[in-house]
Amino acid sequence: MGFFDFLNRKKPPSDPIDRIKQRWLYLSDGLIKDNYSSKINHYGSRFSTNGFETWFLGLEQRLGQSLGRRLAHAALEHQEFFLKNSGIKIPSSRDPKNWTENTLDWQTRGLGVYSKLEDEDEVRMLVESPASSPICSGLITSTWEVSTTKRHRFVWSQSSQDGLVVSLNLDHKDLPNPSLIIPLWPNTDSDSVNYELAEESWEDLRVESGGVWSIMNERKMIIHRDLILRFEEFCLPYISAIESGRQDIEWPIEDNQRKLWWTAAADSIRKVHFDSGLHILISKPDDWIGIGRRHLSIHGLGAVESAESFDDHGGVKITLKNTFHPAISGGVLLACWERAHGRRGKLKCRFNSGSVHLFLSSSVDIAD
Repeated sequence: MGFFDFLNRKKPPSDPIDRIKQRWLYLSDGLIKDNYSSKINHYGSRFSTNGFETWFLGLEQRLGQSLGRRLAHAALEHQEFFLKNSGIKIPSSRDPKNWTENTLDWQTRGLGVYSKLEDEDEVRMLVESPASSPICSGLITSTWEVSTTKRHRFVWSQSSQDGLVVSLNLDHKDLPNPSLIIPLWPNTDSDSVNYELAEESWEDLRVESGGVWSIMNERKMIIHRDLILRFEEFCLPYISAIESGRQDIEWPIEDNQRKLWWTAAADSIRKVHFDSGLHILISKPDDWIGIGRRHLSIHGLGAVESAESFDDHGGVKITLKNTFHPAISGGVLLACWERAHGRRGKLKCRFNSGSVHLFLSSSVDIAD
């Protein structure tokens, strides 16, 4: 039963910390399940807001393109799909003060707080403390569209004093409802909750204000996998090459444009984690199970099921129980490998027997 299935019969937890913990369920396969969703299994990953922004800027740099608009439209499409397929009460008012369940949605995702500034020929919405300007712009536009049943064009601007202002104008386009996007890699739906991991993951959770919460003094937000998949799809038609960064990561997919996106995404998240100063010690292959717990599972990126050595220089085959996205999980583990071995590594991904396999090794051949 989803969190909102009983909202009309029972008040939600009054403590905002309890609301966050009750919504996001840590599963035994390393994913985070959204307990607000009762119709379709929605999964999310926990990012630091700074880390996500750095990853996004790195993705833009590697692909040589501005991607903010595509991220915003992916967020818009995601939110429409989420509202219509989650069990949450769909907003039906032009007054955001009446969007009670949507407000809780934003608060428990760590997105910020919104309000309406103007509702004349042009609608203007204010988002204070936005976790991500493109994402919040797309989400608030989608909610307004769903509540008014009309499409809108939108632009956004942000200043340190005024926050994020999203301006919406009526658009007479008739766009189809978004459909379900199914991941390309082997994945399964699970309801096995890992309570020990959940307790560890929420340690030092602090809610600073509505829509802003942090762990270990680092602001966090939850991003659904559905949003990332839609963002990927919005980017693909415009990708022609990788302008910078690594280009030698191997993926078991045929779409060349998607290979480029996955490579850029993996390399960008690799650099984010490598530059964070990870301290990784490896003495045997099984140590990767614990590394996966600390650097994947706590963030909802997946879990390492097994690891086995395939050379004498640190080469390891890692099998994932499940993964938020192979490019993101693979990039994180590649950063861990490079920190552990002190040299540049390479990543090969394979899908086999219903599992995702990652092969991490030195980027250059080392003589025995």
